[in-house]
Amino acid sequence: MVARVGPLGRERERDYRTLVEAWMGTFSRTRTTRLRKRLAAVWLSVVALIGVISGATAARADDSAAGWAGAPWHSVGRGWILANVAKSQSSSGRGTLYLVSPGGQRYRLGPAPANTILEDWSGNGTDALFFPQNPGQTTAPITVLNLHTGRASSFTVSSNQVFPNISFSRPDGSAILFQPGFTASGTALPLERFSLNGALELSYPTQFAQAGAYDGGSFLENASGTELIVNTQHGLEVMSNSGQPIRALATHGPGSCSLLNWWSNENVLADCAGGQLLVYPLSGGRSDQLTSSRDEAAFLGAWHIPSGTYAEAAACGSTWVEKLNSNGTATILTIPGATDAGTVQPLGAVGNQLPLLVGGGCDGRYPYSFVDWYKPSTNVAKTVIGGPAGGGYVAGAVLFRAAGQPGSSSF
Repeated sequence: MVARVGPLGRERERDYRTLVEAWMGTFSRTRTTRLRKRLAAVWLSVVALIGVISGATAARADDSAAGWAGAPWHSVGRGWILANVAKSQSSSGRGTLYLVSPGGQRYRLGPAPANTILEDWSGNGTDALFFPQNPGQTTAPITVLNLHTGRASSFTVSSNQVFPNISFSRPDGSAILFQPGFTASGTALPLERFSLNGALELSYPTQFAQAGAYDGGSFLENASGTELIVNTQHGLEVMSNSGQPIRALATHGPGSCSLLNWWSNENVLADCAGGQLLVYPLSGGRSDQLTSSRDEAAFLGAWHIPSGTYAEAAACGSTWVEKLNSNGTATILTIPGATDAGTVQPLGAVGNQLPLLVGGGCDGRYPYSFVDWYKPSTNVAKTVIGGPAGGGYVAGAVLFRAAGQPGSSSF
C-alpha cells in the first residue's frame, strides 16, 4: 500500500512526473516536463547502479523472430503493443523492438535506433517515432523508423528540452507535432508541425483571447486530426488543425488544469488544482468531476472500463493505480506480481483490461520493467513482454491506437 500525501501542485506534479519517466525510460507524449538536464543527470546516476537483467523464467515459446517484413502487420489493431526491450536498464545502447499481440505472442522485429526513446506509433501502424536520450542543449534529431522495412530517417530540430512533448499527428501519422521548449525568459515556444522528412509545416499560435498564453505543456489531437487541445495560462484551448482558435475550456475550473488524456471522442480529462480529475466536453459544456477534494493524490491519467474508473496517481517517488469510487474517493490497487513496484503506468485501456508498464522504484533495488495485461474485475495480471515474459527490460512501450481513435484515449 502507498501512503497519501498532500497535493503536489501543478508544477511539482509535472516535475515529479518527469523524474518518474526519466527513471523508467518511458515518456508519454501527453506528459509535460520541466526539469530538463537536472533530471537527466539524476536518471543517469541512478541507472549506473543497476545490473543486467537475465531472461530467467521466460516463456520463450511465445517469441517469434519475425523480422521487419515477417511480422503479421495485417493483424495489427486494437490491443497490440510496440515495445523497446533492452538487456538491462542502461542509459545507452541499442534495444530491440517487439510487436506484441493482445494474447501475448511476441514478434521480434529488429534493433531500435541507438540511444533513443520510443515516443509514439503512427495510427497507420507503419512508423515509430524516437527522440534521443541525451539531446543537445539547442538542437536534437527526431528519428522516424519504418517498422515494415527497418529503414530509419532523421532530421534536426531546434530544442532545449530533454523530454519534450512529441507525437505523430492523427489520424495516420503523416506529420509530427513537437514542442521545442522555452525562451531564455521562460516563455513557451510555439507548438510546431513537421512533415516526416523534417519540413516545418506550421507554428501554432501562442496567445488566446480567453485562455491566455500557451504554457508549453501537454497537447492532445482528436481522432480525425482536425482539432488540437493545448494547455494555457488560464485553462485549455481548442483550436483547428490549421491553428484557428475555436473555444476556451476550463477557464473557470478549480484552479489551474493540466491535460492528461482523452476520455471519449468529445471529452478530455484534466488534472486541476493539484489533485482533482475533471472531464471537459470539447463543446464547452459543463465539466464532470471524477474526484473530490478528499482525494489528495496528483493524477497522471484515468481510464474507464466496464468494471469501473481507474487512475494513475503519484506521490513520494511512486506511481500506482487506484479505482475511483462513486463518492469521489479512491481505493489503491495492488497488482499481482508487482507488490514491490515503484511505478505502475497504464498505457491506455482496451475492453475490460488495462495494459500496465510496471517497473521498480527510484531506489534501484528492483531493476525490472515489464508490461502486464491487468483485469481489475478479477485482479489477474499476465506479463506479455519483459521480465518473466521473454526476459529483458522494457525501456518503452506504446499501445496501438487506430486511425479512428484519438491518442492516449481511455476507450
